[in-house]
Amino acid sequence: MYQLNIQLSSVYFYLAIVLIVILGCNKTASIAPVEEEDKSLVFQTFFLEKKKNPDLGADVVFDIQDNTITGQLNHHNFKVIPTFTTNAQSVEINEVKQLSGTSLVDFRENIVYTLKSASGTSKRYSIKIDWDDNLPHFYISTDGGVPVISKRQYVPATITLEGQLKYEGYTGTAQIRGRGNTTWTYPKKPFKFKLDEDASILGLKEEKDWILLANYLDRTHLLNAVGMKIGQLLQMPYTNTVIPVEVTLNGTYLGAYMLTEQIEVKPNRVNVGEDGILLNLDTNFDELWQFLSNSYKLPVTVKYPKQMNSSKLAAIKQEFEELEKLVVDASFPNNKYLDLLDAQSIANYLITYMFTGNEEINHPKSTYLHKTSSGKFAMGPIWDFDWAFAYEGSLEHFVKFDRPLFWSNSAKGTQFFSKFLSDPEIKSLIKKNWADFHDNHLPELFSYIDEYAFIIKGAKSRDFEKWRQGNNNQFEELAKLKSWLRFRASYMNNYVNQL
Repeated sequence: MYQLNIQLSSVYFYLAIVLIVILGCNKTASIAPVEEEDKSLVFQTFFLEKKKNPDLGADVVFDIQDNTITGQLNHHNFKVIPTFTTNAQSVEINEVKQLSGTSLVDFRENIVYTLKSASGTSKRYSIKIDWDDNLPHFYISTDGGVPVISKRQYVPATITLEGQLKYEGYTGTAQIRGRGNTTWTYPKKPFKFKLDEDASILGLKEEKDWILLANYLDRTHLLNAVGMKIGQLLQMPYTNTVIPVEVTLNGTYLGAYMLTEQIEVKPNRVNVGEDGILLNLDTNFDELWQFLSNSYKLPVTVKYPKQMNSSKLAAIKQEFEELEKLVVDASFPNNKYLDLLDAQSIANYLITYMFTGNEEINHPKSTYLHKTSSGKFAMGPIWDFDWAFAYEGSLEHFVKFDRPLFWSNSAKGTQFFSKFLSDPEIKSLIKKNWADFHDNHLPELFSYIDEYAFIIKGAKSRDFEKWRQGNNNQFEELAKLKSWLRFRASYMNNYVNQL
């Protein structure tokens, strides 16, 4: 018992010493000198000039009260160049010197400006942004308020676009209908609209036909944008642009959408010329002009030319089957099949679909090829990433990052497209192009994701309230996407190195 008392006393002694040290530290901290601010240092003015920030609709003047600078910005305009006047000798953010009318500032961060005098005194100003999170908004009114219930039949409508001071507004007449295959069966509908006259919408090149993607399956509202961004970073020709918008139809708010181009042969779209070809390999097989290929029985639908007849169809079928015959032949890949197919397009297409886990190519569905009258077939444009990112087979995004692109069964698309991975030239291009993408463009992709997620934050919440009525943890969804992409990139590194 005596020994136990000694041990307890020792414990209490050491606890007392620790407590004294802690209290001593706290006492020291409490009496540490606090740097007094130099109240003579001030911002006289702080504003955003449109001439320095072209995306702004007009100059934005900030209010200066005490140590806080307050202004209003739309989520699109988070990176700006402020203009200011001050009596300070220097202005800094995190010890980085700021120049009026020159320094770019990301206002998504918690920004604190420090004004410094010649003698070394300082004063701090915090930036407070009153964010406007509205996206460009399409207000669509059909004639007589007729509902849009068909994928085939257009309904006359008036379309008014409110650009939210970032984009030019638009008002014009159009025809609108539903679109999509599986996506049309969901409660939130995607649409296609055809303007009566060519127009530039949200800064995109003038055309009549436009798509509004609903993204009903996609809780991040990012997946199609990410897929297209990867294609752009790989410099894949005719890759679509995606712009987040909100849509109201006949007075009913429908939520967040993506505006993008219609895939079609036009000078400002898939520019293969009047004598070119645009094909879509798709098991829905629901076009007027289509054929099953001879060797692999691929479902080939003719998207262009529009003016078709049986002789034109036979000529296109023959041209496609010349390529297919070389791919199926025992001499592949040493039979000059790449005289008929662009090698870079195959490599980049496979990289995009491998990285995003877009297994549509196996069916195949939404798998496009194009060519000029005298050129090679080329893969693309890329399309439809709703079922990518591990959704295929699991019906849940981001559940598995190491699933191979190609299936082990005898699906038609699998048989045809997996053959290209046995060609040393294609494998070499995949290795080279993936290494360049991984080393030089992957950080850019993640920056794009963060920026897009910030821009759509408010609209995404409104969309979730409209269609899901449940918990909407935006941070968690964004984190899952980015984590999946990082794991997928590591998987790709290992896979590509073993090709």
